[in-house]
Amino acid sequence: MNGNLSNLKFRVRRGDLYSLVPEVISYGEYKIGKRISGIVNALTGIFYKTGMALGGIVPGLVLAYVAFDKDNVVTQSDMAEKGIQWLLAVIPAILLLLAMYVISKYELDDATIDKINREIESKVNY
Repeated sequence: MNGNLSNLKFRVRRGDLYSLVPEVISYGEYKIGKRISGIVNALTGIFYKTGMALGGIVPGLVLAYVAFDKDNVVTQSDMAEKGIQWLLAVIPAILLLLAMYVISKYELDDATIDKINREIESKVNY
């Protein structure tokens, strides 16, 4: 990595996740010689669905742990307020930093992908 910010490619939104899938499929074909698009798409779907499930479960568990009182939304205990702050700021910030770290290790850039795709196309006889 060159060390500049543009190389980090902070692709943390869902749409950007799916823009990585074809690159990973091409890279896999380049490295192992087989096009494993079904496996890559299946794994992407599994991890996406797992994330959605955790996104639905974790807030409820945290609110239960901090004794959030659903009948008294005006005033909450200090622990419940801290739990809400963690849910709205701290946990998302930690997950964002983790995602930024993971994507910073992604080494495929446009030039590399173009080179890989050209090499794959040159090997395929239509």
